[in-house]
This record gives sequence, C-alpha cells and structure tokens, in this order.
Amino acid sequence: MQLKKILEIIESYAPPGLALEWDKCGIQVAGSKQDIKIMAVALDPDEKSINQAVKLNADFILTHHPLSLKPKLPDQQDSFKQILTTLLTSGTTLYSAHTSLDANPNGPARWLASELKLESVDLLCPTALKKYSQISFQHPIDFTITNFSCRKDILHKETTSEGLLQEVVLPSDKVDCFLQEIKKNIWPFFYMVTENPEYHQISGLGFTGRLVQSMSFELFLTRLKDILGIAHISMVGEPSDMIQTIACCPGSGGDMASKAFDMGADIFITGDLKYHQAQDLALKGAVLDVGHFILEEKMMFKWYNELKQSLKEIELIFIEGQSPFKIL
Repeated sequence: MQLKKILEIIESYAPPGLALEWDKCGIQVAGSKQDIKIMAVALDPDEKSINQAVKLNADFILTHHPLSLKPKLPDQQDSFKQILTTLLTSGTTLYSAHTSLDANPNGPARWLASELKLESVDLLCPTALKKYSQISFQHPIDFTITNFSCRKDILHKETTSEGLLQEVVLPSDKVDCFLQEIKKNIWPFFYMVTENPEYHQISGLGFTGRLVQSMSFELFLTRLKDILGIAHISMVGEPSDMIQTIACCPGSGGDMASKAFDMGADIFITGDLKYHQAQDLALKGAVLDVGHFILEEKMMFKWYNELKQSLKEIELIFIEGQSPFKIL
C-alpha cells in the first residue's frame, strides 16, 4: 500500500489540525520506502520498540508519543541518536499521532468509556470548534470533485441522478479554495453559502459519562482494575459511597480534575498526577491515578485492532511497550 494512502487513513482517526500548538505530530523521521508492506504500532518510539519493529522488517512505524517535542541535534552518543541511526539506515518512516489522536472525541482515546459502557458521553475539555459551511448551487453543475486539492476536506455532497453536483458541505475555511477550483473549470455559476451548524465538530481532551447503574466504590474499583489488568491504583481524596458519573483524561490530565468535579464527576481517572496537584485536589474529590502507561498502551492496542480492518492490504504488528515504573 502506498505511503500516501496509509497517511490518509491514520489522519482520518488523528486529524493533524486537532493537535495542540505545543505538540509535534506527523512524520518524525521520513523514510525512503513509499510502498509499505509491514507497519508496526507502538505507544513509544523508544529504542527497544524501534529496534524490534525494524527487526520485524517494518516499513512504517506508528507511535502515540513523538520522538521529540523540540527540535534537537543528534550531538551525543545517546538513545536519540541510536534511534535516528536505526530508522535512517533502514529507510523506515516514523509517524506520531499524539494530541491529534487525543483530541478526536470519536477516536480511540475514549476506549475506556466504551469498556465501562458509559452513557451520555461528552467532552471534558473542548479545545477547538471546526465550523462547516454548505454550498448550494442554483443550477447543478457538472464538476468532478475527485481531481482537485480540496477533495479530502469534503464532508458531504448531494448530486442529481445524472451525477451533477447540487450541494457540498466542507470546512468554512475551505470554501474560498473550493470556489476557486470551480471557477477554473466553470463560469458562470450561481451559488449560495450558508454556515451549517449541523455539521460543526467540537474537538477536545478527556470525557465524562454515566454508568448505566450506580455502583459502590469498591465494586467500581474492582471493575476498573480488571479492565486495565493492574493490581494497584493510587488515589487522592475520598470517594463517595456510590459512583455513577465518571470523568477521565488519559496521559497527564491532572490539571483537568477540578473541571471534572465542577461538572459533577464522582470519580476522575487519569494517568499522571503531580504531587502538588494531588495536594490541591485532596478536598475536591476522588482522583484515581492509574498510570500514564496503561491507559495509553490499551488505547494504542485498540487503535491497532481498528487499523487492521482499514489496512487489510498490509501486515500490522503491535509492539508491546513497558512502563518505566516498577512496583516493588
């Protein structure tokens, strides 16, 4: 499968435009191979995972975490230089889908909400609103929309039985581009542009939701440990006797806990809570720090299984990660 097609499928789950400003998503190291036969999926682009993927002849490696958040030179004999050497000598592409994946409210980042069978699931912390507009043509036009630069941005279209274009919905900031493309081929044409809130998309981090039935904290804790496959969880604050409203932010979500409690959460689950955050939250509600690794390792495994359905032409390999923390 061509690299371009693989990138299109990945970015349908993790649109680059959703990434936060400080993040570094996308291609981390450009490889020399355009025809991809084997793709590896992993949480971290660490030396062990990269070496394993390359030994398994992966042409493309997809990770959640970036190789580096800031530009840096390989000016030391360290793991960073060794990873670059391995990738560049093998011709393997490394791609990171970090906050671009986290911020997709319909993507794998909500895997825990599905496992807990939560209802009324909503965003915890919206980060962006993408507006869509509808272009309606007074007289349907004969225009092939598969051969121009804005085609991937089209969300919806209506055509006549003869295949003439009647209506198209696309991001509001792409309307001018679309109309300019038409003017290259057709003139005059008559149209009307209206903003269409029906298609507006809100992106953001974390989620809230409600259990189908409330349950005791002890029963909820047991269920959560079973889902995560872990024996120990750190807790801050005191939980309610009965739990129903759950909020979660995988990764480093400690700064979202207060908002979660303001929204009525009985429990806030995250993967990375700092000491002073814990002190500040102790009287606000119960926070469960289950570990940064397990929440996102499970997320990437879920995504790997979804990608297998979309990338049947190539072989996919999941590279199991390992938490840097050990419980003694």
